[in-house]
Order: sequence, then C-alpha cells, then structure tokens
Amino acid sequence: MRRLMNLILSILLVCALGLLPATAAAAKDARIKMGTINWPGVTVKTEIAKQILETLGYQVQTMELQVAPTLKAVSNGQLDVFLGCWLPNQITYMKGYLEEGTITKLGQNLDQTIYCHAVPQYVWDAGVHSLADLDKPEFRDKFDLNGDGKPELYGIESGNVGNKNTLEAIDKDIYGLGDWDFVSSSTAGMLSQVKKAAKNKDWIVFQGWKPHWMVIEWDLKFLKDPKEIWEGQGRNTSVWTIIHSGFDEKHPNVTRFLEQIRVLPEWQSQWIYDFTYKNEEPEKVARRWIGNNMDIVAMWTYGVTSVDGENARKVLREEFK
Repeated sequence: MRRLMNLILSILLVCALGLLPATAAAAKDARIKMGTINWPGVTVKTEIAKQILETLGYQVQTMELQVAPTLKAVSNGQLDVFLGCWLPNQITYMKGYLEEGTITKLGQNLDQTIYCHAVPQYVWDAGVHSLADLDKPEFRDKFDLNGDGKPELYGIESGNVGNKNTLEAIDKDIYGLGDWDFVSSSTAGMLSQVKKAAKNKDWIVFQGWKPHWMVIEWDLKFLKDPKEIWEGQGRNTSVWTIIHSGFDEKHPNVTRFLEQIRVLPEWQSQWIYDFTYKNEEPEKVARRWIGNNMDIVAMWTYGVTSVDGENARKVLREEFK
C-alpha cells in the first residue's frame, strides 16, 4: 500500500512539474538577451520583437555591437537571439559557428532583399545597367566626383561584405575597376553623398540595398553583376533569425514566436524611413506598427503564451488597443 501511495504521489508530482513551463518555470527565467547592430532595419525589427516579448512578461535586454562581435556573442551565449543575420553575405563569419554547432539558424524573417551596387535612375537611363558598363570610355569620367581624374565607388563602414567585394574588384581589376578609388565612410556618410549627387544630377555608384528608406526617397537601380563579385549578384540574400544553440530547449515559447516572424521588404523600408529619415524614435515606430498590424502580430504569436500562460494575442490586443 505504501509503495502504491508513493507511486501515486510521484505521478502527481511529475504532472505538477509538467505544468511549470507555461507558468512558474517560465517565470523563473524570463530574461532574453537580444543582439542588434547599427542598421536601422534591424534596430526597429528588434525593437518590435522586444516590445512584444516585454508585453508578454519577458525581461528583454538588447546589446548593440558590430556584426562579427554580435555573432561571436550569440555563439558563446552572451546573447540569445539576433534578427539580422544576412546570408550568404555573412557566411564568412557564420560558417565556423554553424560547423561547431554553437549557433542555430531558426528561420528566415526577411527575404526578397537586394544588396549590391546601385545608381540613380538617370544614370541607368543613360545606359549604365551593369558593373561592366562603369569603366566604358563614355561613362567612367562622369563618376569622378572629386575631380582628381579617378572615378569613385562609394561604400559604408569597414568590415562589411560590400566593402570587401568592392575592394576585391579593384584589387583584381574586375570590370576594369583597377584604377578606381574606393571611398569608405559610413552608411550616413555615403547616403549624404548620394543625396548631394541626386540633387545635382551628378553620377554616382554606391552600395545600395533593399529594404531601406533610400528606395523610398530616390529612384534607384541595382546594377547587374555578370561576374558575380556579389554572390548571386546580390539578389539571393535573406535575413535569418539565429539563436544560441540550446536556447530553443530553454525557451520553447519564445522560440516559437521568433521562428514565426516574417517581414516584407516594404514594411521594413517604411520602418527605416520613419526612424532614420523622419527621425522618429524606434520605440515610437515599433509601437505604432504593432498597434496598426495586430493581424500580422497575431500570426507571429500563434500558439504563443505570456510568461503567465495567457494567450499572447489576447494580452497584446489589450496592450496595443
């Protein structure tokens, strides 16, 4: 009889413990560490995810680093989640971590992206459709904005794949670019130069991407790249949600939310436009978008609960009504 009672008590205890992940166990460790980088689309997307998770009762900490340190931090568990892993652009950084099994690719949160060299529409209309057109005698001198006899290619912060591709093309004289200058500054600095050139109808070639506010503000064209200095001509990229391996076992509820996030380029372009061009705070941009798109948020949070085990969609609708 005593053995039977002990068995019954053991079963009851196991059943009780089985309830913990949705309630007490979830509340025991509701801390989530998210990585972000100084790219406006990733900034706002991370803020949207942060506000949703915080509304559900999670304690979310964000940390902004450069790409390589961010991926390193996810690999060693200093960060749990990163929503801005561009592949194959960042595969050089990612390959080792994927082979080691320290980072898990959770899912694509954004596709239909482009990252390659771009020109204003009026340059395209004049006949520059490809990187192979840049050094043609009738075009190359038009790209000499500095007036020093050497045409320029404009880039962004050091260490990114776009700069690497451009410098490699110059070093190897691909497309005849061996005697071109590469001007690397920052995203803001490069776009300031594009703005000035577009205003004056000057010719400029630079690193462009979509989604971004640049495709809203200016008529741009992305150049063809037949020799593929950009893998897939810069048109087969997608943005992945990545997690520290093992995070999904520790936080299955959050993982389900993260793997259901899907973003369209036009949404992210608008976030970037509002944040960086209209100078709205990312918190404001994120909250407005969540409130105006609860049907989308409902799909992202299908089957997800709050830390206290409540239906996520119900909790979010109450907060953002």
